[in-house]
Amino acid sequence: MMYGIPAFYKGLRSVKNRLNPGSLFVAFATVCLVLMGAQPITSKVYIDGEYIGEDTIAQMHISQANALQFDIDLNPEIAYKDYAMRGGLVYDVTRNKIVWGKKMEEPVPIASITKMMVALITMEEIAADKICWDDPVKVTREAVLIQGSKVYLKQGETLTVRKLLEAAMIRSGNDACYLLAQFLGDSEEEFVERMNRKAEALGMGNTKFSNSTGMPAKRGHKDNYSTPMDLLKLAKEALKYPDLVDIASRKRETIDNGYNPEFTFDNRNKLVSKYEEDIDGLKTGFTNNARYCIVATSKRCDYRVISIVLGVENSYLRNQIVVGMLSNYYDRIGLGVLGEKLPDDLAKNEETTKD
Repeated sequence: MMYGIPAFYKGLRSVKNRLNPGSLFVAFATVCLVLMGAQPITSKVYIDGEYIGEDTIAQMHISQANALQFDIDLNPEIAYKDYAMRGGLVYDVTRNKIVWGKKMEEPVPIASITKMMVALITMEEIAADKICWDDPVKVTREAVLIQGSKVYLKQGETLTVRKLLEAAMIRSGNDACYLLAQFLGDSEEEFVERMNRKAEALGMGNTKFSNSTGMPAKRGHKDNYSTPMDLLKLAKEALKYPDLVDIASRKRETIDNGYNPEFTFDNRNKLVSKYEEDIDGLKTGFTNNARYCIVATSKRCDYRVISIVLGVENSYLRNQIVVGMLSNYYDRIGLGVLGEKLPDDLAKNEETTKD
């Protein structure tokens, strides 16, 4: 190798007049790396001991105001039974930091987490004055025949967009969600295409929807799938709509499903009931393939954190993991743990921020 270096310098001097200083440095660095048998200069990122990607030095210096940042040093104190999940992350909204993660770019089935996309598109339609909360929607035969979690809508009856969204997000009603998809598109199939276009627009490159509900896909299709990173992008968009967060945070709701004028259902996300002061959403999901999943949003002392957990064996363990992770992080930044009474000074500050 020592014999190759002098030869390189000699050749470099012969062409120095044809190279600007920047090009000269690149040529020198590249040849040195080749001679040393090295790979191009890269910056590798590891989270919880797992390699999640690499960027060239040039890319690392590109300014990206909205790029997510990583806090590697926080991993050991935030992770809670991470071995029990397929993937997930904890994201500090205030600091725009992912503070813990596992297999964040690995696609897995997401079940009813799917309904977050239906809800987001619904909110965008309302915000654009294309539809209204009180628009009537007639229950179709196709919606009635949908299986899985339901609010048992009666064919021919009429419900508002508001009530359908409540049923979809709180009860995870497949019939209500399917009906919303039909209403927002000429058919569910066309609306699903719209869901995929929206996912692409949000940069959710590892996400694909084959239906609007999250139910197991029809033969020949894959179940709806996504990644923790993609779902984070979706959750951040959803949080832009306070009305949607309000719906997702409710313990229970009542609708007239055509059979019962006061059909009452509890929130599938039990955490919004147990930690009503701290957790306000967003969506749970379950199928045999997806296992138990959740996108949980928390706001303790006006400090917003998102926890995403995918592929856990049972709902109890899933909820335990989420609470553990959120509590670990809040405690680390001085806000105590979920459910704990805030210190007097913090509680006083919180009161002054409320309307």
